[in-house]
Amino acid sequence: MPPPFKQVTREQFAELLGHFDFKRNVDAVHMHHTWRPNHSHYDPADGHRSILGMYLHHTQVKHWQDIAQHLTIAPDGTIWLGRSWNLPPASAAGHNGNLQFGPFMLEVIGNFDVGRDRLEGAQRDAVIDVIAQVQHRFDLGPETLRFHNAMSAKPCPGSSIDRAQVVKEVRARRKQITRPDATLPEAPRSPFPPEAEADVAAVQEALAWMGHEVLPYIDPADAEPEYGDEAREVLPQAVALAGERGSGLTPSQLAALRPHLVNLNGGRFSSDGDWDTDQGDVDALFDRDLELALQAAEQEGRALRIVFFAHGGLVKESSGLEIAHKHLAWWQRNHVYPIYFVWETGLFETLGQLLARALSGARNFVSDHVTDPLIETIAHDAGGVMTWSGMQFAARLASATPESVDGEGGAHYVVRKLKAFCERHTEKAIELHAVGHSAGSIFLAHFLDAASTLGVPSFKSMHFLAPAIRVDLFRKLVENRIGAGKGVDRLCLFTMYRDFERDDHCARIYRKSLLYLIYYALEPERKEPILGLEECLRRDASMRTLFGLDSPRVGDAEVVFSRSPTDNGRSASLSTTHGGFDDDAATMNSVLRRILGKADADTIEPYSMTATAEGVGGTWFDQVDWPERQGGEAIIAVRHTGSAFATGDTRVTTISPKGRRCALCVGINHYSSAPLNGCIADAEEWADTFRKLGFESIVMCDAEATHESILRRLGEMLASSTAGDVLVFQFAGHGTQLPDLNGDESDGKDEAMVPYDYASGAYLIDDDVRELFSGLPDGVNLTCFFDCCHSGTNTRFAIGTEGLAQRSDERRRFLVPSVAMQEAHAAFRRRLPASRKLVRSGPEKMRNIAFSACLPYESAWESNGHGDYTVRATRLLRAGIQGMTNEQFNQRIVADFGPGARQRPMLDCAPAAILLGLLAPLTVTGSHSTSSLSPALLSDIKATLQSLLGRLDPPN
Repeated sequence: MPPPFKQVTREQFAELLGHFDFKRNVDAVHMHHTWRPNHSHYDPADGHRSILGMYLHHTQVKHWQDIAQHLTIAPDGTIWLGRSWNLPPASAAGHNGNLQFGPFMLEVIGNFDVGRDRLEGAQRDAVIDVIAQVQHRFDLGPETLRFHNAMSAKPCPGSSIDRAQVVKEVRARRKQITRPDATLPEAPRSPFPPEAEADVAAVQEALAWMGHEVLPYIDPADAEPEYGDEAREVLPQAVALAGERGSGLTPSQLAALRPHLVNLNGGRFSSDGDWDTDQGDVDALFDRDLELALQAAEQEGRALRIVFFAHGGLVKESSGLEIAHKHLAWWQRNHVYPIYFVWETGLFETLGQLLARALSGARNFVSDHVTDPLIETIAHDAGGVMTWSGMQFAARLASATPESVDGEGGAHYVVRKLKAFCERHTEKAIELHAVGHSAGSIFLAHFLDAASTLGVPSFKSMHFLAPAIRVDLFRKLVENRIGAGKGVDRLCLFTMYRDFERDDHCARIYRKSLLYLIYYALEPERKEPILGLEECLRRDASMRTLFGLDSPRVGDAEVVFSRSPTDNGRSASLSTTHGGFDDDAATMNSVLRRILGKADADTIEPYSMTATAEGVGGTWFDQVDWPERQGGEAIIAVRHTGSAFATGDTRVTTISPKGRRCALCVGINHYSSAPLNGCIADAEEWADTFRKLGFESIVMCDAEATHESILRRLGEMLASSTAGDVLVFQFAGHGTQLPDLNGDESDGKDEAMVPYDYASGAYLIDDDVRELFSGLPDGVNLTCFFDCCHSGTNTRFAIGTEGLAQRSDERRRFLVPSVAMQEAHAAFRRRLPASRKLVRSGPEKMRNIAFSACLPYESAWESNGHGDYTVRATRLLRAGIQGMTNEQFNQRIVADFGPGARQRPMLDCAPAAILLGLLAPLTVTGSHSTSSLSPALLSDIKATLQSLLGRLDPPN
């Protein structure tokens, strides 16, 4: 949540936890230490400074959307609230979960390595209590406490902390906890003690603070805190960095703007940044400032003309202030009273984040080599839809009514004050006007809807500059309100001819205007008609009629296309960039003439544009903290991490856009000691599903599925593959754990799939599979589907404890390793060539994609003759996977299992593969083929662009 952060006691936290409306299911507790700040850095009298330092480092340096942790526990035992509890944390790469389920993350202030700070006293009591409370709230076992060092090579939460002792203390604390009442009482009044009243009030205040609408989850999948020398100057570095983002306006300039600004963040009044706005500021605007302006207008014998201005969607706050400052004196010289909505969506901090992280890359790749269709595909599939939808949600939320589930938005409060002002002066000459640039048209559409619903007098004019609003939303909120006295008397749309639209660019990465990126990529359904695109207007008969495109205009709406034949008059516009309309003199003077009711030849105080012709905010680069610029070109720094999805091979080759598709499906029922019932049916179901998706399917069941035959068939499939192929390995059967015989596992255990001939000691252990997969050719997509117990990380190799108890009509796909099984395994391994010790690696080194039926510490179940996971996964595959990413596939299966599920599927893969297309070639196919790129380089480019363009709405 945004600062200022709130601090609560242990008792208040327990109440807050019991009453918070969780939208995600918490399945673990992750514990970290801050390392820095440590105990000596933390000042109890100014503890907020330490939390703010972490927040600024995480959002401004790491470019995450919020502070990493859900809460922070101070040395004095008090608890600082942090990230929204309905968002996954930035805890450990591959372990952060998603919006459906995942961990609850806490940071403990201190450096708890041996010889440093000690976790004791009030701080230790708070840590134990918080872990116990969260586990109690979600009915979690003690083993669901996970230290950072169990998920990463980092020593966090400190080498002096004994996990077994912490678990023991948590278990004891759990026995003392009772559930809170279902409803939170009102703050008690005397004769109740003051501390009780304060506790209830604090919890109610915290619930209100945490109850703000959560914007879409947009952090990278590998978000994880770092602990090392680079973090020693976190606070000064972050504060300095944050200061660089200011508007640069002086206090006197900001004071002059105050009567003309309403600052919103996520639809609510904004309380941080260069500018803050609350209800009192809006009250002063309407009850004092506009009253004075009305008196001045009456004395001069003119109308009071009020214009509401909404800028584009992801313009940062400082740029919004600069726009208002640039326009203010010009409006005032023309006797117009402007009110600017500076509406932050809360997403700006994500812009350019991957470029900043990629500075350590090995080489640069100039974006001229990336085609627009590729960028559109990546932007649509890798988060662009979510980001654009979040921006539109912020526009809607701003005008939400007090009765809505989201509560009243800041713009709606403005509407209520505007209505009251107009009703006080019904006999006075007051005119309302509005101007919306790009996504500002969406903001104004909702604002107009709220105003008309409440009975605010009709706006005399409304002007949309390069509007990004969809035609269907325009129809719903605006079209029927156009006409004298209906809501907006006259509407004028300023936008570019299609040739200029296509000649525009977005930071020279995307070679057309932002409106085309929205049209082709950012809406949920591609090619949704956008009001600002000439071709969309001309294709729609009703729009042609409304704006008079087929015949001379006779209605109350018109369109002015840029570039116009003239640079002066009511219908002039010369902007040739999407972002340039609000600083184009011809456009702004045309808008002014329409507001003032001036003819072409009448005198006005003309607008003077800035040196750049791309808008008050300048180019894209001025809106985003890009890491570097070279000759005006955006440079994408490409990282090479050594995985199949981002290798160090930069040789340029020609790759066939179409490859082979082959699936190996294995199902084993006949286990002598613990038979299963649904695995063969599963393998056949998987095989048939893959055939319908165009795969050649091979099925191996029971006696065919021996240790040797599975490895041989799988090895043959990999060896014969080439770049562009898509391969699948599916296994349904038992899983187990066995002693690690070559010392490459930190927990002393190997995880294994159990083949048909397991009695001989022949198990498919993680070393077998990992070594086989290490030879996967570059550019080959190998995707695995495991429906067996403890399969959560079968191809990265870490397994937890056993899962839930078995019911009589169901079976768990886990084979408990007996002493005889372990001895047979050791004997079998001794007969093989010496096994080399493999270095355990994290997900970033994975060369395959693994979908698993359950989390590492859970059980995979079968019932009614099929695996529970198989039934859901194959059903989803058969429904169609066009355009679906790996992450989306896993999220949909998780949702299919529903809340409180006994098993929760997971995706395990390199971060670069999370947002790649499910079962899609690693090369790009069809009209988006880029055959001049190697698959490794193409994958690296995609990994970079998907974080940039999947979250990017450039300034408007």
